[in-house]
Amino acid sequence: MSMAALLHRHLFGVKGDVRDPICYIDEQTVLYPAGHNTCIFNLEQRIQRFLPGTEKTEEITAIAVSPNKKFVAVAEKSDKGIITVFDLHSLKRRRLLTTTDSNSKEFVSLAFSPDSKLLMAQGGAPDWVLMLWTWEKAKVVAAVKTAATPNSVMYQCSFSPTDNNFITVTGNGVFKQLKLVDSNLKLLPNALNKREPQNYLCHAWLSEERVVVGTDTGDLLVVDGVELKAFIPRAPSDSSSIESVIGYSKGLVTGSDDGTISVYDKSEETKEQYKKGRTFTVDASAVKIRHLALSHTEEHLICATENNQLYNFPLSNADIAKDKDKPCEPLAFLFHSGQVTGVDTCIRKPLVATCGLDKTVRIWNYAEKTLELFKSFNEEAHSLAFHPSGLQLLVGFSDKMRLMNVVMDDIRPFKEFAVKACRECRFSHGGHMFAAVNGSTINIFATYTCENLGNLRGHNGKVRSVCWSADDTTLVSCGMDGAAYEWNLHSYAAPREFKRGHEHVNKSCNLTSAVCTPDGAKTYVVGSDKKIREISESNVAQEKTAGGTLMTQVVLSHSGKMLFTGADNGTVQSWKFPLSGDYQEYQCHSRAVTRMCITYDDTHLFTVSDDGCLLIIDVRDKEIRAAKRDKEMLPFSEEILVTKSDLEEKTQNTNDLKNKVEELTNHIGYQLRLKDKDTKDKMNAIADKYKEDMEAEKAKYAMLEGEKTDMELEYEDRIKSMEDRHAATTQQTEAQYQQKIMSEVERYQQLMEEKELLNERWDEQNSLLVESHERLVQELTDEYEYKLQEEQLALQRVKDDKDKLGRELEETRRQVEEDADQEIEELKDKYEVKLAAEREQHLRLKGENGIMRKKFTQQLKEIEDGKDDNKQLMARQKELYHQISMLEKEIAGLKKEIRERDETIGDKEKRIYDLKKKNQELEKFKFVLDYKIKELKKQIEPRELEISDMKQQIKEMDHELERYHKNNSKLELSISDSKLKLEGQQHEILAQRRHLNDVENLLQRYRNDVHAVMPYITEPKQLKEAVKALYAKHVLSPPQGAQVDHDIQKEYNRQRDYLEKTVDSLKRKLSKDMELHKTDSMRIMQENVSLIKEINELRREIKGLKQGPRPVQAPLPPNGKETPMGSSGRGSRAATASVEAAKEIEMQREEILRLRQRLESVQGNPIANRPTSREKLPPMDGFSESEP
Repeated sequence: MSMAALLHRHLFGVKGDVRDPICYIDEQTVLYPAGHNTCIFNLEQRIQRFLPGTEKTEEITAIAVSPNKKFVAVAEKSDKGIITVFDLHSLKRRRLLTTTDSNSKEFVSLAFSPDSKLLMAQGGAPDWVLMLWTWEKAKVVAAVKTAATPNSVMYQCSFSPTDNNFITVTGNGVFKQLKLVDSNLKLLPNALNKREPQNYLCHAWLSEERVVVGTDTGDLLVVDGVELKAFIPRAPSDSSSIESVIGYSKGLVTGSDDGTISVYDKSEETKEQYKKGRTFTVDASAVKIRHLALSHTEEHLICATENNQLYNFPLSNADIAKDKDKPCEPLAFLFHSGQVTGVDTCIRKPLVATCGLDKTVRIWNYAEKTLELFKSFNEEAHSLAFHPSGLQLLVGFSDKMRLMNVVMDDIRPFKEFAVKACRECRFSHGGHMFAAVNGSTINIFATYTCENLGNLRGHNGKVRSVCWSADDTTLVSCGMDGAAYEWNLHSYAAPREFKRGHEHVNKSCNLTSAVCTPDGAKTYVVGSDKKIREISESNVAQEKTAGGTLMTQVVLSHSGKMLFTGADNGTVQSWKFPLSGDYQEYQCHSRAVTRMCITYDDTHLFTVSDDGCLLIIDVRDKEIRAAKRDKEMLPFSEEILVTKSDLEEKTQNTNDLKNKVEELTNHIGYQLRLKDKDTKDKMNAIADKYKEDMEAEKAKYAMLEGEKTDMELEYEDRIKSMEDRHAATTQQTEAQYQQKIMSEVERYQQLMEEKELLNERWDEQNSLLVESHERLVQELTDEYEYKLQEEQLALQRVKDDKDKLGRELEETRRQVEEDADQEIEELKDKYEVKLAAEREQHLRLKGENGIMRKKFTQQLKEIEDGKDDNKQLMARQKELYHQISMLEKEIAGLKKEIRERDETIGDKEKRIYDLKKKNQELEKFKFVLDYKIKELKKQIEPRELEISDMKQQIKEMDHELERYHKNNSKLELSISDSKLKLEGQQHEILAQRRHLNDVENLLQRYRNDVHAVMPYITEPKQLKEAVKALYAKHVLSPPQGAQVDHDIQKEYNRQRDYLEKTVDSLKRKLSKDMELHKTDSMRIMQENVSLIKEINELRREIKGLKQGPRPVQAPLPPNGKETPMGSSGRGSRAATASVEAAKEIEMQREEILRLRQRLESVQGNPIANRPTSREKLPPMDGFSESEP
């Protein structure tokens, strides 16, 4: 008989209806309730550890983690409510807390004090008592009722983050702040007492005294002591309530019942002190956010929703800005949000499939603890079966049953059956058949043809469970009618009607699950009567109960040696098999277990429940070794299904990507060839420069070689001097240690002599003491032996006297008796006559007898006195023995002192030996130093070579740096020149504009004055006066100097004409050069277009060659030349033409500069009434108008 042990391995799901269901333990570890367990989940390693629930409790209602992250408190619902405190390091129970002062069955909220020594719990209905424990001592510190009315509901309680005595509780119409004073909770006044009560759903501490409270109307209230600091109303378009709130360093975050997260930033500008920033949606569907948990670094926020999901929200500024409209990502995976109705596993893959009333089908990998596939449907799924190959799924939906393929990244239906709300379906072990329940009928189908092989009719109620035998020849079913039937699938009772074999009917019990042994001989069923029955050949062999628990599911291992059941309270029982009534119960789920299955190798047990969780349990049988099971199992298959369309699409994408890769390869090759040519040119230039540098470096190397020789000589001298110093130091050290050794040897000899003298003296004293002691002992022995002999002789004499007196007494008594007898005989007749004489004689004998008795007692007394003397002699002997032992102790002490002196002498000898050894080590050190000096000499040469190489590299880098500095200085000079020229041109333009404006104003005034003179044209006198006034007005100072020579003026005009013609010729030449460059560019562009066309033609021909059998020769380029070389040649010619044009422009600039200098010399003399040119010439490139 064996009983398997069960160990929780992994749990997919979360219990979302718990208050504060998720907490951070550290940055990578979170804690949350799942089923009837508390799960500790490592986000990086994906490893779970479990804190099991307490036996005979219903479910977890609240959890809290201590501020020091060492303990966790778990509240569970039971008759009186239970709180269990666990150690997070050892995962062991530290304390179990409960109370009899309250009638509530649960605690709705828990909180630890800041120092983690107090634990607060808000009790549930109907009392709503707030209790405070010193949890390590399990002592109740204080208790108070918090609800305003019995109908009020309390939601949350918490401590101040810094004060153990300051408490806040919130509920429907209740906001209270309490203070712990002398084991009593005193109600404090607060700012919300004056307001009309609201439904306060949550609160959070923002600082030591500041609390933010969320309401069902969506408003936020910030309370600081007795003052309402801020009131943040909801937006008019927002009708959601605030279900959770949490504070952080930059503000606070709220979660609403419509699935939105709102971030409020601190703001001193607004009256509310907090300004609403961004709003994010957790999920596409509006779902209530139950709780928010913030990591220690405030980078991540975890949201727990009402539909049993956990989402991770990045709270950092960068993530907020980037993911503004993006929904939050799941913390691990998306779990079932409702009741899980089906679970099954396959043989060839480590997969388990589940379905539920949330209209989803999910496939999990129990080896890697991941979610492989997930798909949503329009109908609720009631049952599920997984093909043994892991490639097909059978799911019973509300409208029909579908057979689906599990492809690479999807679950695709390919066959539908007219079976509505199929509550149970099951593949055979071979996978070639499957059974589906249709009400009270069981339909048998062929997997690969989907043909209906037959129907099983006989149940009067709905069938709840079916089970195949190991050889797939027998099917066992049970239903709500209390009947368990065994069907033989190899015999027909009618067309398409299989024959029924054994049966068992109990109409008083509704059967919910049945399983048969591998050989089909026995059947095990569970039902509404809270019993598990073993049925053999239509008879109940035995029935057992699990402590009054209603069992809903039963599963038997494929080896037929382990039996498990699931109950309506979420527990799983492992039974001792064969069934004997002994079992072990494990806390797994918080609701009824709906389905169970076990892997083919019997190593994992899967359970699902109404709480939406999938639990993976390791099965450890003590009698069946895991190694044996591993040998029997094949490795898991890695094959997957892929549809032809998907494969063709992926092939097409692959071909397109390959074509793109080829195009990019050709383009990159062309670019590489161009770069190679440029690189070769640069390499040649660098090689020439390198040769020059090499010549310089050779000269430098010769100089360094000389320096090296000088350094070698210098280092040889230094080494020689170091060797001399070392030899002198060594000799001095040897002399010192030799002297010390000699002194120590002399001291040792003196100590040895002293030791010998002491030994002789101690030997003499010891011998004298021994002789005197022996002599004294001998004397005492002789004396006491003599006394003992005397006493023995005296005792012998006393004994002789005693014997003699005894003999005399006996003789006398004998004689007296004889005489008396004789006298009695003689005096019988004369009795009366001699009676007086006889009486006198009798009295005399009595007196003598008394005298003899006195003598005898005196002798006894003398014997006792001898014994006392003997005792005194024995005591004296003991004293002598004690003196002997004391003397022996003195001798031992003297010997110990001698031994200690011997040890001192040994230490001295050891010290001498250590000094000798140290001298030897110094000699070895001397040898090592000599060897190191030789090694250093050997290492100098390669080090010097390295130094020379490094110096050469440094000089090369210095040259390169100087070249860079020169280039930078040239560029800076050119930039500064350009800036100066630009500034000069701007100043010149401004000056010319001002001068032009002045001239225009002067001309305008002159025109006005001339126009005023025109009326006097017919009157000479007035005209003369007007002309004089005009002259006086406009000619302020008369012209000085003579007129300009006509030849100079002519030469000036000639040079001006020459300059204008030169500028026109330069402009024409520049336009020609630009046209030439434009022609070359157009020609190069046309050649590139022709090359691209040729490349496309070559690609088409290559594609045709890949598709057709005939090879096609690629056409040559139209010019008949190799394109890259031609383009490079044209590029070189264009570069040469540009260089020649630049040289010619430079020459023209020099000529213009020379002419301007000559013009400046001509303009040195003042010129009056200089004729102006027809138009102003444009400025030359590179020269400003202000330049001479």
